[in-house]
Amino acid sequence: MARPLIYTYLLSILSVAVAQNYYQTPRVGSKRASCYKSDGKPQRCIPEFENAAYLVQMEATNTCGDNGVKLYCIQTSAGTSTRSCDYCQPGQFSSYYLTDLHHEQDNQTWWQSETMKEGIQYPNQVNLTLHLGKAYDITYVRIVFYSPRPQSFAIYKKTNEDKVWEPFQYFSASCRETYGVEEQKSAELGAETRALCTSEYSDISPLSGGNVPFSTLEGRPSAYTFDSSPELQDWVTATDLRISLDRLNTFGDEIFGDVQVLQSYWYAIADVAVGARCKCNGHASVCDSQQQPDGTKTRSCRCEHNTAGRECERCLDFYNDAPWGRASSTNVHECKACNCNGFSNKCYFDKELYERTGHGGHCLECSDNRDGPNCERCRENFYQSPEDICLPCNCNPTGSRSLQCNAEGKCQCKPGVTGDKCDACAPNHYEFTNQGCKPCGCNESGSYGNTPQCDPQTGVCLCKQNVEGRRCRECKPGFFNLDLQNEFGCTPCFCFGHSSQCSSAPKYQVHDISAHFIRDSEKWDAVDETGKPAQLQFNANTQNIAVVSKNTEIVYFLAPNQFLGDQRPSYNHDMKFSLKLGEHSGYPSAQDIILEGARTSISMNIYGQNNPEPTDQPQEYTFRLQEDPRYGWSPTLSNYEFMSILQNLTAIKIRGTYNKGGVGYLINFKLETAKIGREKGAAPANWVEKCSCPKAYVGDYCEECAPGFKHEPANGGPYSTCIPCDCNGHAHICDTATGFCICKHNTTGSNCELCAKGFYGNAIAGTPDDCKPCPCPKDSGCIQLMDQSIVCTDCPDGYAGPRCEVCADGHFGDPNGQFGPQKQCEECQCNGNVDLNAVGNCNRTTGECLKCIYNTAGQHCDKCLSGYYGDALDPKQKGDCQPCECHEGGTVESPEGPPLCDGLTGYCTCRPHVIGKNCDKCEDGYYNIFSGDGCKPCDCNLEGSYNSTCHPRTGQCYCKPGIDGKHCDRCRDYHYGFSVEGCKGCDCDEWGSTNYQCDVSGQCTCQENVEGRRCDRCMENKKRRLDGQGCEDCPPCYNLVLDAVNQHRRELQELDEILAKISKAPTVVENADFDNELQRVRAEIESLSQEAQIGLGNTGGSSLTDNLAELADRLADIRNMLFKIEDESFDGNEAVEKSKGNVSKAEGTIEAAQKEINSALEYLDGEGAAALAKARNRSDQFGKQSVDMSALAKESRLLAEKLENEARNIRDIADKAFNSSLVANKIAKDGINKQANISNEVQILTNELNAASGKLNSMTELADQALKRARAVYDEALGLYAEVNTTLLPDIKLNKLHEDSMEMNRTIDEKSAELDRLIAENEDTLHNLEEGIRRGRDLLEQGHDRQEELNDLLAKLDELQAQAKNDVELTKATLTAANEIYKTLKEFSDQVTESHKQAIQATMDVPAVQEKVAAAEESINSITEELVAASDKAKEARDLAQQAQKEYADKASEAAHEIKKKASAAKAKAVNLRDESDKLITRVRGTEKQIEELEKKAADNMQLTRDAKMKVGQANIDAREAEKQVTKGLEDLKVIMDELQNLPTLDDEALDRLKESLDSAEKALRGVDLDGKIKTLTEAKNNHQRWMKEYQDEHDLLQSEVENVKGILEQLPDGCFKRIVLEPTEGPSRSANYR
Repeated sequence: MARPLIYTYLLSILSVAVAQNYYQTPRVGSKRASCYKSDGKPQRCIPEFENAAYLVQMEATNTCGDNGVKLYCIQTSAGTSTRSCDYCQPGQFSSYYLTDLHHEQDNQTWWQSETMKEGIQYPNQVNLTLHLGKAYDITYVRIVFYSPRPQSFAIYKKTNEDKVWEPFQYFSASCRETYGVEEQKSAELGAETRALCTSEYSDISPLSGGNVPFSTLEGRPSAYTFDSSPELQDWVTATDLRISLDRLNTFGDEIFGDVQVLQSYWYAIADVAVGARCKCNGHASVCDSQQQPDGTKTRSCRCEHNTAGRECERCLDFYNDAPWGRASSTNVHECKACNCNGFSNKCYFDKELYERTGHGGHCLECSDNRDGPNCERCRENFYQSPEDICLPCNCNPTGSRSLQCNAEGKCQCKPGVTGDKCDACAPNHYEFTNQGCKPCGCNESGSYGNTPQCDPQTGVCLCKQNVEGRRCRECKPGFFNLDLQNEFGCTPCFCFGHSSQCSSAPKYQVHDISAHFIRDSEKWDAVDETGKPAQLQFNANTQNIAVVSKNTEIVYFLAPNQFLGDQRPSYNHDMKFSLKLGEHSGYPSAQDIILEGARTSISMNIYGQNNPEPTDQPQEYTFRLQEDPRYGWSPTLSNYEFMSILQNLTAIKIRGTYNKGGVGYLINFKLETAKIGREKGAAPANWVEKCSCPKAYVGDYCEECAPGFKHEPANGGPYSTCIPCDCNGHAHICDTATGFCICKHNTTGSNCELCAKGFYGNAIAGTPDDCKPCPCPKDSGCIQLMDQSIVCTDCPDGYAGPRCEVCADGHFGDPNGQFGPQKQCEECQCNGNVDLNAVGNCNRTTGECLKCIYNTAGQHCDKCLSGYYGDALDPKQKGDCQPCECHEGGTVESPEGPPLCDGLTGYCTCRPHVIGKNCDKCEDGYYNIFSGDGCKPCDCNLEGSYNSTCHPRTGQCYCKPGIDGKHCDRCRDYHYGFSVEGCKGCDCDEWGSTNYQCDVSGQCTCQENVEGRRCDRCMENKKRRLDGQGCEDCPPCYNLVLDAVNQHRRELQELDEILAKISKAPTVVENADFDNELQRVRAEIESLSQEAQIGLGNTGGSSLTDNLAELADRLADIRNMLFKIEDESFDGNEAVEKSKGNVSKAEGTIEAAQKEINSALEYLDGEGAAALAKARNRSDQFGKQSVDMSALAKESRLLAEKLENEARNIRDIADKAFNSSLVANKIAKDGINKQANISNEVQILTNELNAASGKLNSMTELADQALKRARAVYDEALGLYAEVNTTLLPDIKLNKLHEDSMEMNRTIDEKSAELDRLIAENEDTLHNLEEGIRRGRDLLEQGHDRQEELNDLLAKLDELQAQAKNDVELTKATLTAANEIYKTLKEFSDQVTESHKQAIQATMDVPAVQEKVAAAEESINSITEELVAASDKAKEARDLAQQAQKEYADKASEAAHEIKKKASAAKAKAVNLRDESDKLITRVRGTEKQIEELEKKAADNMQLTRDAKMKVGQANIDAREAEKQVTKGLEDLKVIMDELQNLPTLDDEALDRLKESLDSAEKALRGVDLDGKIKTLTEAKNNHQRWMKEYQDEHDLLQSEVENVKGILEQLPDGCFKRIVLEPTEGPSRSANYR
């Protein structure tokens, strides 16, 4: 015992030594190694080596005594029969003893399991688990067994407390069988971490004290390079160990099941030791123990080298600059601090960064918006300022490609986005979205200032003044030629005001008209301000022209004709010239540049449009010829008015003198324009217009009237309106200038307003027949009475009336075309179906028959009334139209109400599934003729009903026996077996069934122990209950009867076999033999039954009494048994009856063939006979039908003859229609040749069309009826023929009948072909009629178009009325604005007056000339109050001024001149504005009065226009008066200016005060924006004048249109001519029936 222990101890010491050599650390018991050397450098350090299992209690899954006291025995050597046994007490062998190291012999403790008797043997196992509390580097595991060592056990480990168990080492004598591995003592390279299995320690001896050591690195090749083997480092790591005891070692005696033997086998371990070091990965020399709150102890490393974790398995949070590693002798792997530049105290190890830079510390949570592995840069979406501060980029997420900006803080913008932060759309972009901004696409030529720009939200471009559209690509309506060089974008259309649609004219090029005065004056002239000619000098040396002012007059340069005339191409272009004065400076005025037109003129001062004031040096002047207020032309005009001046430019005046006695020089002059032609290199002039003219105008500029139109007024020129020629409908063209018509239609006069000689009528009615000859037919004479009526003298036959204008009674026509085209009177055609003695049998105009008799109807009484049938055209038999006998419920109703039948045959038009000539019965299988929708289907069940018919009213089908339901589709109550033979009765037995209803198979619902389809018998070995409630068990003695019954059954079985044979071969057995055999069997059965009954009777007789005396007490039982036997006998009889049924069945089977034969014979006798009878009936019927067919053939011939007559009638009608169409065609041609009024032609041809259409309809109807008759006969014949051919008639000769039918068929074919020929012959006539109808329809459509034009004119009249109302509102607004302007002007006038007073006061303050100034003051006051005697007082002032100091007077004069010039202009404008305002107020009030009158009398548009024209004339008078007042005021101011020029010397301070006062007045004048307000008022006035003229023109046009409408309306008929009138009126006036 001592030797194994010593061996084990030495092995342990050896293992420890080997492990300590691996770690190169002091041995057990030595001091732990420090983690740093004496010089402070780090070195590898490890905790002390220890027994990690010491006093750590292991967990055992089985311990002897824990489950109660158990008996166990001590194992001895094999063969020993005696064993020492004892009991395990609880706690006696605790698992605590596994690690207490008390395994010596003297003080030995151990853990022990239960015995094999308790089932611990394989495959069961006992586990001992050691929880180390943390990871350890295991060097060895030593186990000392108290019991024999197990045959198989294993050591498992966990490398982490959360992981699964993995094998550490196997110990087994059967490695493969137990653990599935091969025995192996050393591991192979590449598989060093696999658990090995050894059998070295699995022997049963020693029986106690067996030692098992396990070295974790033994046999593993890489143990000597442990530091560089991560696999082995992980292999020796364990947090938990488990010893799994799997199989006991035995002597084999346990197989006998001896209890003591089984109790002698158990596991027991004295000690478990684990040599290990606390796992700290070389970064700690101390492993501390810590107690947890739950009382458990844990251990953790006291980490050095800047590491952390229980095993120092990671670096501290801020020490990740180098990768963590297990310390070795060559590399300590000390964790290094991260470099975060002071912006973070957290980092992690970045392997990729480490491999790239050698530093793996990646900083986390950098402060101050820093980012990067070392917080060396700004984080995303920030940038570094010059002060090294990270600032946010603040890039707009919507507009930026990225939220990161550049080093300057500027973001990268998406397309169309701009700004440092990409927060706005770039110019010419809009809609700020995640895709950037969309380009506006503004057209540069149409954009304002030629700079594309748009609204950043909507994308709508900012356009030039005359341009519109979202992209500024289109000119506004009334403008054309979108041009980049055009400040306003597009040029307005002129077109003389007749059109607002125009485009660029082709073949025009840019051209300049210029004058350079090289050789002569080039026809330039000079005039003064009054228009008088002035002297013009040509300077050949200086190449210019000059004018001189003799005194104070103003002299102008006057351009020659080459610069005048139509200069519209110069619109919106420049007029340039060079000018210089003979003086240092001059005094410009408001009329330095004057452009005069045919109607008005415009002017401008010389320094307008930013031009310089003239001096003695040559200066260039440029003036844009455009009406925009910015260019300063006065007065302000509309573009139409401005271009009207340029259209007929009569004068161009350029002021040449600006001083008294001044000189002016014009050096050159140029006018930009265009000319036709395209010379090489010349730029196109696209601003020249080509107008799109309304239908009344022609010419490139709509300057001429179109054919059929004339100028209004006559000779009015291109500006005048073109109106239609007024020729009262008798001419289409007139002279465009004078309006004289070229008359037709027998008319004459300037407007064709008179009839020519030899005609009469009203020529202004506007129709081609206004002047017509005497309205008498056939050249009969007429006279005109005093009352202007025309009376014909003699009427032809068939005519009547004062003018033979109507037909006589019995005739029809329209001689004078009163109701349509002229038509001669003809006799009415009513086919003899009228009363010849009656009056008014037909319409005298249309010929429509009105009093048809004999139940006839139609235009010519040519067909039967609706609801009648027959031949209405039969001349021999009148009254042939008979009432139809149609059944009301089965016949389709006609549109008139009665049932619909064929007008010739009387056959009714049946509803669905109704048959019969009178539609009075339903088809077979249908019913309810009174439903209103035809007959309804019966829907009878084919199996349950006799046939498909049903009751004609109720629809009840005819059901077979036992079948019920409207459609015979179910069995009746208490029946079953739905089939073609009907349903059978259930016939349920009253005693044996629960009710009388059976199921579909016929089975009744039976009582208890009852059977049979009818529930009519008890089950076998059962008998009826006395209470009638089913059956009950029979007594035991029934067994005797049962035997007899079974005998009967066997005999019946034999009988069934016989019958089966007979059934299989029924023809073999003769009926007589079968009957005899059957009788014999029946007799035998009856004999047997009687013998049984006799036998039973004898048993119950006296012969049995003596023998059964001792059984007297059982007599009642025997009787009961007899009763039962009787019951059984009854059942036997029933069986016999059943056998009889079987016999009957057999008989039925035998007779099946005979039945089939009989059925065939019956079919022959019945159905065959019926077929024969039917055939005979068919024969008779066919004979009768032959007679009918003969009659039909005869009728067909009659119909053919009648059709021939009808065809002749059709031909005559067609000829008449054709002649009518020729007449209509001739009339139409005459109308076209005479250029007749389209409305009258429409009316005439419409009536002819109606007549032709009526005849065509009659002809078509007759043809359809004839065709329908022929086809009916043909179809009937074909039907009869088909029926004959399809009918099989036995023993009947068909050849003769077939030939007859074919002959009839040929006859009908011939008649049909003849009918088709007749129809074909009339096709040309029909075609001609259709052509006439088409032409008539075309003319009718033209008339409709004219009516639509009239409707449009009326709608336009309504629009003008609405526009007039809008003008009322506009005029009211203008009046309000004028009042405001008047107030402003009045205030300004007061200011001017005050300034004038201040000027007078300033002149009074001059001390040197007080007396003379007083005289001047009196003169000025007198001039101001009365404006008279200005000349004398001016002379006095001039004389006084000559006596003053001349040099001061000149200066004062110049200053006063400048100030007074501005004041005079301001006052002139003020006076002009005030006068204009007064007159405008007067006109506005007048217009308001007119509008009120218009609202009261909206219908009187003519009076409104005249009033407007009158007011416009008044406005012109007012304007002239205002012009006179302005002229007078200017003259007065001129006098004042002359007086100021001649004043004596003035005080400078007084003049300064005067200048300040005038400056303030001028400032106030400019402050009120008089120019804009004057422009507004002037435009309002011009618009008002233009509107009045337009209203007058529109009114005149509408008046002429209304007159035309009235003329047309008078010629239109007053009513509809299709109505039936019995007696038309015979005079010129129409009856009320036509209205």
